[in-house]
Amino acid sequence: MSISQSSPYKQGYSNYTVANHQLRTADSDAAFLLPHIKKTDHILDVGCGPGTITTGLAKHASEGTTVGLDLSSSVLQKAQSLAAEAHVPPSGPGSVTFAQGNVLEGLAYPDNTFDVVFCSQLFGHLHPPPDVPLRALTELRRVLKPGGVLATRDAAAQHFFPQSLDLDRLWVRNLSRALSKGAPAADSTSTIMPSLFRRAGFDADGGKVRAGAGTTVYAGEEKRKWLAWRATGQLKEGDPFRQSWLDAGISEEEIQQTLLAVEKWAETEDAWYAALQCEMLAWK
Repeated sequence: MSISQSSPYKQGYSNYTVANHQLRTADSDAAFLLPHIKKTDHILDVGCGPGTITTGLAKHASEGTTVGLDLSSSVLQKAQSLAAEAHVPPSGPGSVTFAQGNVLEGLAYPDNTFDVVFCSQLFGHLHPPPDVPLRALTELRRVLKPGGVLATRDAAAQHFFPQSLDLDRLWVRNLSRALSKGAPAADSTSTIMPSLFRRAGFDADGGKVRAGAGTTVYAGEEKRKWLAWRATGQLKEGDPFRQSWLDAGISEEEIQQTLLAVEKWAETEDAWYAALQCEMLAWK
């Protein structure tokens, strides 16, 4: 499948950004889905990045197959390497394969192909809401088999504590501006996912849609230092993540203020971070 040059994903795949993606596993980011996976299932993980969730999902479909899909050929090479290092088979029962594709350009699979479709932190990159996320959700539903389950996980809110360091403005609000390429929508995509699932054709009134929530927490000196390392690297000159901030109209002065606040947060004893994750399950 050809990939559009106008990719919806603007944060890039620097070592700092991919390091963040590699922390995500099936146990940490798809725990709400795991009880619904059968060992014979055919699974699609959309926006798989380095594949750390993908390979974890495959362990629960030991007699099925799992496909990881992403926009970037370079991150898919990383995913293939990590899967090989983990001795995940590339074919046969319990296998994982990776493919390049863009859900907004249409998936290269027939209707009713997969038993399970999953995506983590995908919908925050699809703008503007609600139309573009709805188009993606409708396409994901198309390739889902009748009776199959679609699961999504997206950050609905983020907070740094203590809030006196102002990182809710400097990091969270500016990140939202960068993701939306300007002024964020009044209601972010993650907060309207139940409505989007209904509009995509899932039977919400018939009990076929479940909205839930999970959390992501960084606490303790080691995790604070890691998060500061990642954030500082992403905001370095030349990183696509930093460029996405500049493209959204965030000033160099604000970037420097953010870096100083992140450093101070990392050095503050008992400072912590929490994100509320919208976790959706829907059956076709």
